[in-house]
Amino acid sequence: MKDLHCPMIHGGLQINLKNTEHGVQINHCCLRPASDLITVPVTDNLWNSPQLIPLREINKQNKWAPGAGCQTCQGNELSGIPSLRTGMLEMFGKNEDLSGPQRLDLMFDIGCNLACRTCGPDASTYWQKHLALNNISYTGPSKTSRVSDMISILKTLDLSNLKMVVFCGGETLLGTGYWEVAQAIADMMPMAKHQLTLSFQTNGTQLIDPRYYELIEKFHLVKLNISLDAVGEQFEYLRWPASWQQVVDNIMLMRENLPVNVMFLIEETMSVFNLFYQNRLDAWTKENFATNRLGDVVNHTRHIAYGAYSLDSLSQEYVDSLRHTDLNSLISPNWQERPTRISNMIEDIKKFDAIRNQRWNKTFPEVAEFYKRYH
Repeated sequence: MKDLHCPMIHGGLQINLKNTEHGVQINHCCLRPASDLITVPVTDNLWNSPQLIPLREINKQNKWAPGAGCQTCQGNELSGIPSLRTGMLEMFGKNEDLSGPQRLDLMFDIGCNLACRTCGPDASTYWQKHLALNNISYTGPSKTSRVSDMISILKTLDLSNLKMVVFCGGETLLGTGYWEVAQAIADMMPMAKHQLTLSFQTNGTQLIDPRYYELIEKFHLVKLNISLDAVGEQFEYLRWPASWQQVVDNIMLMRENLPVNVMFLIEETMSVFNLFYQNRLDAWTKENFATNRLGDVVNHTRHIAYGAYSLDSLSQEYVDSLRHTDLNSLISPNWQERPTRISNMIEDIKKFDAIRNQRWNKTFPEVAEFYKRYH
């Protein structure tokens, strides 16, 4: 029987402050949906919260836990794609009954300068502004950054087992907030230089000020997880209103100038838009950004989009086009076309194409053709 041990369930803790002005929401893993977040008082012992125990017990029985987050890893593994679970297993090994987290995913600021198609107002102030300017109603968390609250919470945790901290945005390289938290973590963890990897999820539009280079060197590794979903015009459509050339220039400049303990990762969100063009970004990465300047490999990871543009919105024609390719493994064995979902997606595409002066049938012509029945 396959060992389903999950280091995220036994060693992960997501701390989310962005959805509430005073409380805290927690979970095991960043892949679990917002509906699974558990709201607790800030004064609680977050690591040993009773709400986290049941999932640990299910995993000890070598079972997949119910919920969209675990289904994401399960789907990846069934399709032959590395999952967050398998990646963390390689990094952390198998440990249970820990006194504190091995990995922290921290969410406390949604400040962002992009309105990416596969994102939304829950993770981007620019998305909120974009919708408001176009008189589109939305629900989204407060724009208030809770840096000091996050630092206070971290001081209550046993960080002796901690090996990875992931800053989740918004855009983590905007402003000073994430650097303030990074400095606090370095101060709390004298062993950070020897054991801790600090990851920034970034869209690549921002450079790192040299004043932070000394702080970067206080950690074992600093990883920049750069969100790239395509190249050229397709990138600019998905990561609007970013400039592909500006992002490329920034990446190359950081590769040449950041401290030597910085590594890079290309993180791709797979959606109906870019699934058909998977090889383009992979080829660009191998040709232009295969390593950092010391020769450390730049990994290219993929995860499947949630929401309207997920692979649940594939048309029959789209699925047929993938039958004899290596992408066929990404199609769920239980897949079936969902006409209402697809029709709603097409309307959503048309609405934002008009607002942004974009044309998806020009930028993704083959994909648009797969949905010709719905135009």
